[in-house]
Amino acid sequence: MLDQDAYASPTPPQGKGEAAERALRNAIVHCVLAPGERLSEVELAREFDLGRGAVRTALARLQASGFVSSAARSGWSVAPVSASEIRELCAARRQLEPLLCNVTLGERETAHLRNLAEMHLALTHRQEIGGDILSTVRRCERDILECLSGRLGMPIVAGWLADLWDRSARLVNFFEASGPVRLMPADRARFVEALLDGRKADAGQHLASANGALEVYLLDRFLESGAKVGAAKSRRTADRDTPIHTQPGKSTPGIRTV
Repeated sequence: MLDQDAYASPTPPQGKGEAAERALRNAIVHCVLAPGERLSEVELAREFDLGRGAVRTALARLQASGFVSSAARSGWSVAPVSASEIRELCAARRQLEPLLCNVTLGERETAHLRNLAEMHLALTHRQEIGGDILSTVRRCERDILECLSGRLGMPIVAGWLADLWDRSARLVNFFEASGPVRLMPADRARFVEALLDGRKADAGQHLASANGALEVYLLDRFLESGAKVGAAKSRRTADRDTPIHTQPGKSTPGIRTV
């Protein structure tokens, strides 16, 4: 049995604001807090066992990262899903991810990447990829990318990349939860092999191809949802609610047409 935590990094000590941001970000990425859902500081503090001040700080940070928005009359809400966000995320990834091909790796990072690539290869060559296996593949992929971003020597850029990867994961999770089509993993083992062999052009081409496949997947799912999409459910009423279907072109709480 695979130990899914075998390659996870230890979580450093955090202040209350950082811990609250981590908890809320995780809930948004996994759509526990659904796209378009209105947020109450009081309810979030109670449900996540956080102080209200920490929640307010976390929401402000998440707003700066594009996960939530605020308005004078309606308060906080989770960012809706839109075609413009999909295009923006993929364009930003196309600009920033090639930097990962230029990092200098020590022996420790090289060995770590090789281990992750071997695990990724083994997982993606299983007969069926779904459920826990797919989740583990994606965690492995994220660890590969974060191992490289951590060697950039550019903390701000690394932070931007982390936001882009989390926002992309949120969209994938949203569409996979509302439809049968899954985003198949890119061949990250081949990417690592090219990178460690010094074939930067091949590694860069892999990143471009993976990003292109992501953009096609997200835009296709978005176009499909424009004709028939279940409205975002409140996490408190999801068990009893039924999806609300809209007419073509109309918006829903979770989808914004552009």
